[in-house]
Amino acid sequence: MQIQFKSYGDLGRDITKNFEKFSGDWDLVVGVPRSGMVPAYMIALALNINCTDISSWVNNYPLKKGLTRCVRKDLNSPWEAQKVLIVDDSIMTGDSIRNEINALPDWLAARASTLAIYSGKPIRSDVDIILEFLPHPRAFEWNIFHHNVMSRSCICLEGMMSENELCDDTGTTRFRYLPSRDIDTIVTSQSESNRHKVEALLMDNGVSYRNLVMKKNNKNVMTIDSQVKFKVETFVASTADLFVEFNSDQAKLICREAGKPVFCFSDSRIYNPEDKLGSRFAKNKIKLLIWKVANMKLRW
Repeated sequence: MQIQFKSYGDLGRDITKNFEKFSGDWDLVVGVPRSGMVPAYMIALALNINCTDISSWVNNYPLKKGLTRCVRKDLNSPWEAQKVLIVDDSIMTGDSIRNEINALPDWLAARASTLAIYSGKPIRSDVDIILEFLPHPRAFEWNIFHHNVMSRSCICLEGMMSENELCDDTGTTRFRYLPSRDIDTIVTSQSESNRHKVEALLMDNGVSYRNLVMKKNNKNVMTIDSQVKFKVETFVASTADLFVEFNSDQAKLICREAGKPVFCFSDSRIYNPEDKLGSRFAKNKIKLLIWKVANMKLRW
């Protein structure tokens, strides 16, 4: 299996290269909270117009801008905008953006067009503008730790923490990130004798998980090779589809040995195994061809 991944850098590049698709005489960009706000601000800056969220648009909260930036259309309130572009980062079933539109007063909805940066289908009629076709399964840097992919992930505990110790000198543990979804499996080089301490730490920080796999022996130090072997064995034995690792060298090795995708937090990328003959890969290649043909027609 291969997981498609987009970083913040990819998002910016995809918006820039597709500028002609959304360029026009827009008055206001409205983002769908939360993930849609990131590309909404990028698009608003590219168009040099104001940006706000849906709630602020509906309630006509005053628009704000920086003191040093002059926008192309200087509006005081959202209701002054006659042409509004509603932006979300991705569209799958279309329910999210459809629900947002259906909740709008008719007179506001009549002013709006919709845009999704990424679509899971190459052709669809439930959104006005699509910038890129991105097949499933997929993950985004800006919401991966709050996505249901976490429920299918195996995560290294040491990678979650800012230090490879349970506690610093103040008796607290600092985290690089804290997933807000249930995690399939957490693996740690901490020994079984520390299980209660680790479980208490995770509970105190609101981390929910199904399995906690710990080192069986009490040796203080694991070599890099033994760490990788331990993680690979845990990943393969689990039902997880994705491993989350902080160290890039280990991420590549885990991907190669386990034959499953690994998200490297420090690299902001997913390492995928070579499974190009898989049926999902073949289907996605066909969808990609349809997308290219459809976009070729649009350019003509």
